[in-house]
Amino acid sequence: MKLLHKTLRIYLIFSLIIFIVSIPVIYYLVQDLWITDVDESLVYQKEKIVKGLTNNNLDSTSISRFSQLAGNFDVGIEVIPLIDDNTAKDSIYDNNFYDETRLHIEPFRELTSIVKVNDAWYKIIVRKDLVESRDLIQGIVLVQVTFFILLLLGIILLNSYFSRKIWKPFYFILSKLRTYKIDSEEQIEVEPSDVEEFNQLNQSVQHLTATNIQIYKAQKEFTENAAHETQTPLAVVKNQLDLLAQDNQINQNQSEIINKIDRNISLLSKLNRNLLLLAKIENKQFNKTETIVVSEVMNEVYEAFDEHIKLMGIHFSSFVSENKSIDSNPQLVHSLLFNLMTNAIKYNVRDGLIEVYFKNNTFCISNTGSNSPLPEDKVFERFYKQSTHAESVGLGLAIVKKICDSLNFKISYQFNAPNKHSFTILFN
Repeated sequence: MKLLHKTLRIYLIFSLIIFIVSIPVIYYLVQDLWITDVDESLVYQKEKIVKGLTNNNLDSTSISRFSQLAGNFDVGIEVIPLIDDNTAKDSIYDNNFYDETRLHIEPFRELTSIVKVNDAWYKIIVRKDLVESRDLIQGIVLVQVTFFILLLLGIILLNSYFSRKIWKPFYFILSKLRTYKIDSEEQIEVEPSDVEEFNQLNQSVQHLTATNIQIYKAQKEFTENAAHETQTPLAVVKNQLDLLAQDNQINQNQSEIINKIDRNISLLSKLNRNLLLLAKIENKQFNKTETIVVSEVMNEVYEAFDEHIKLMGIHFSSFVSENKSIDSNPQLVHSLLFNLMTNAIKYNVRDGLIEVYFKNNTFCISNTGSNSPLPEDKVFERFYKQSTHAESVGLGLAIVKKICDSLNFKISYQFNAPNKHSFTILFN
């Protein structure tokens, strides 16, 4: 989840909680305020009635006529004469009455008060319809909810707009980092910002890329120099050993020692070449791309091992489309097929079998070998050896995997009983 969406989600969750809690709070608060106002209005109305009855010196007959007239007009006022004295306090409560106009029961707020008018006691009842107040409360809550929703939508839209604008430098440098290649040896481009944290990020990224470029150049130069500086002494030592082996004065024991030294020098030279190749691949020094006919490369590889294959009595079969081609680096593809063929021959059995198949961008090479599968988690590791073969340095399949990763090929290993090992490559 993006950082913007994560922070926005937190704000939305908090806003929704406030929204859900505020609706009943607002409703009951407005209702309480309205009831309080209605109660004050009922008390005020009662006081006006008492004052009017007192000032006009109305007798009991006139008061009864007034009460009857108020009942006929349904103004919510009743004045009932009392026989006994009563000093009960005023009471205000909710009540329900049948409304003849609306033809159903409606809620009312009612005040009952015992008063003395002209030496006579009366019970005054004043009631007020709460239908309008209920509608008003619902309207206020609805308006509040509407404004809250509009506010929430406004926050979302404004946050989305300004966040994209504020975070633009961050996304700009992120897009540059996705496509940045250190082998271009160019400083990464940044976009200035008025946000201090983004400027610090830009400076850190520029410093980091500049440092890595220097390290890459130094490593690249070391790789190129090592290819010449280490191979030359090894070649000289090997030539000297060859001359020494031709000396007639050495005995049998000395000859065996020289042969051992020669084999180890050859192994060291091979190891050196393979490590240098891995370093070049990791440094992305193979950028050239050409159209490659796979069958032609496979024929070249086969010719290099033809005599070895015949000496071991291996049966070789190839099912490679002659016109099928791919776009890739020719040197790496040749090294890829060469190492796979080397592995298929080195770990094969006498009178064994090698099968090569290429169709629909899928290349597969199979060989007979040991009766147990290779560990899939180690088969492509560096210096992992399938056996104690004297000439193995344990880098062949590691080079194959590194080449596939560099060229965006997919490689997999399969074992089919009793002793068939297969490596399959999917070319893009």
